[in-house]
Parts: sequence; structure tokens; C-alpha cells
Amino acid sequence: MSQDSVGSPRAGVVAHCATPFLTETGAWIHQQIAPLKRWRPVVYTQEAANQAQFPVEVLEDAGQWSWTRRAANRVIRRWSGEYPFYGRLMRRDGVDLIHAHFGYQGCRCLRAQRQTGLPLITTFYGADATSFARQSEWRRRYDELFDRGTLFLVEGSAMGRQLVKLGCPEDRLLVHHLGVATERIEFAPRQPTSTPQILMCGSFREKKGFDDGLLAIGKALQGLRSKAQGVRIVLIGDGPERPRVEAAIEAAGLAGRVTMPGMLPYSEVIRILGESHLLLQPSRVAQDGDSEGGAPVILLDAQAAGVPIVATHHADIPEYVVHGETGLLARERDIDGLALHIETLLREPERWARMGQAGRRHVEAGYDAIHQCHKLEKIYDDIAAGRGVQIC
Repeated sequence: MSQDSVGSPRAGVVAHCATPFLTETGAWIHQQIAPLKRWRPVVYTQEAANQAQFPVEVLEDAGQWSWTRRAANRVIRRWSGEYPFYGRLMRRDGVDLIHAHFGYQGCRCLRAQRQTGLPLITTFYGADATSFARQSEWRRRYDELFDRGTLFLVEGSAMGRQLVKLGCPEDRLLVHHLGVATERIEFAPRQPTSTPQILMCGSFREKKGFDDGLLAIGKALQGLRSKAQGVRIVLIGDGPERPRVEAAIEAAGLAGRVTMPGMLPYSEVIRILGESHLLLQPSRVAQDGDSEGGAPVILLDAQAAGVPIVATHHADIPEYVVHGETGLLARERDIDGLALHIETLLREPERWARMGQAGRRHVEAGYDAIHQCHKLEKIYDDIAAGRGVQIC
């Protein structure tokens, strides 16, 4: 049994498998690893990125292997769809349990699971349970994953229902909320101002609904007339739908009001969030079936900071945002409904502080990263010992 930095016994070693590790928007995965105390994390990835932003104690990067092993890895991975060398590395590192992040990573870790006999936990997050699941090849591979996997974690009940429809056994499915580092997010009740800032943050993809959000802001500002003069919009992100987003800015009459700083490190997102007065998250199901699956973690960041939310009844967002208390929710693709909520909160800024305080309490109670990591370690304990876990 190993010891941690203060001499207390370690429960075991957990292999976290994620590729890449990590994108700039991957803070929510890092926050499931960094606070671990009793279980020693070892990260396995095919592509390391942003290591200074997301440091870990041990990182096995396939990109640093010898050229012969990299070549063999590519050939076998392409032929089998699985990672060929993880099992050997896990035995070397004394791994006790595998935790794959995203359904497709779980599938690619099945060879390591067969080679080692270790328990395999897989967390599903979004597109892996929606658009990927529409492809017959992935459905076939998910069938094997559901058969061999030990436990499947989801962010909320909507994602859980989606996995059950795909064939995930209900007795091996557990809702485990993601967490944010509340101790590092400064809380400040939002006060009325003549220059309110509306923030949208995420990749520019259809499921994010940024065009709906921009058109809704335009409608809301028309209703506010002269009171809308000081409203500013910040759009953090980038992606394949940038032309569609830019066209929506023009169509909504928002030219000159919108700042687009591109993709930013998590620390910069939190800084800009601290300057904002509303967060708008108009998520929707895309034409190819892609959806949030769970809920965007920026919703938790915003509530922790005291920022009221306007969002949609989509995926697990209604569990993350309490309608009427921490935010206001409209139907998916309901531009008029979103506009009404935006206009309401801009007309009634005295509600901001009360909603922000409720949001902070909501996140501290059920979505704090350290508390959620303690729960995750208890799940690891139960799985490693062959005990059942409480199914939600």
C-alpha cells in the first residue's frame, strides 16, 4: 500500500484514460483527477496537450513512445479500435482500476481490461451517447462495452435514460455529478449597472445554439429600447460554425456590441465570468443527434460566481439550473422564450443578487469538486472491493 504526501495510506492506483489530455475546455475532467487524495491517479493518453494548464503527477503520453511502438500503436489501433499497449503499462504501474472518460475511450480500453482483468468504469458526457450512438459501428462496440464494463457514470438522469435506451444495464448505471473548484471561484452578488454584460461560452457547434441566443438577445434589446444602450455581449469560443455565429450577430443587429476573444484558458474564462452579469446557454439537439448529453460545466462555474443563468430545457440542464431560483429556462430553439427571459432579467436587475446567492448554495451543496471527488473515491473503493455501489 503506497503513501501520499502527508503519510496517509493510499487506497490504490486508478488509470484515467482520456485523449487528448486535455483540450483548453477540459477543466471538468481535470477537476475529477486533481483533488483525488486516497487514490493515486495515473493518466494515459494518445495525445498530451496543455500540460502546464492541467498538471498531473504521472502522465503516460503515447506521443512520446519510440517510433516503432508509435507505428505499431497506430496500426493495431486502426485495425482493432483498441489501445494495444495500455494493459502492459497498467501492470507496470500497479493499476487497480480503470476509469475511461467518454464512451468511445471505454471501448478503446477494452483490450486493457481483458488483458488485466481490472474493473472498468466509463463516464459518458455528451456526443458519445448521442451522435456517436447513431453510428452502427459504435452501437456494436457499445454493446460489448455495456457487457464487459463494471460501472457507467453519467452527469444526470437525462443522460442516464439515454444510456439505458442504448442498452446500458440499469444496475450498473450511476448518476455522479461533475464538480467545480468553488474555493477558486470568487463569489460576488451581481449589482444593477447601466452596462450589463451577457456571456456565452463554448465551442461553436450546432448543439450550443449560439445563433438562437444571439437572435434572442437582439429581440430582448428591441423590447428594452433605450435601456439597452449599455448592454455588451462576450462570446468565448470558436469552431466550425463561426460563420453562422457571425451571420447571427448581423441578423440580430448586435454589430458593435459583441466581443469575440476566441478560445481561452479556463482561468481567463473565470476572469471574464467574474465581470459578467448574465450567462446565456441556449443548448439544443443538433440535426445529427448531437447534444450536451449532460450539461455544460460553465453553468456550474457561473452559479458558483453568482451569475444568473438563462438557458434551455435541454438534456440535464434542468438539474444543473433551478428554474426560477438560479436561472430561467426556455424550450429548445424557442427564441421568443429566451428573449423574454433575457429582457425580464435586464429589466429587473434587483433579482440578480438573490439568484446568484441561490446559485452559489446550489453548487456548493451538490457540485463542489472536492466533495464530488470524495464521492468518486468511495465509488472506487466499492468497485475495487467488489462491492455494489448505491445506484441512483
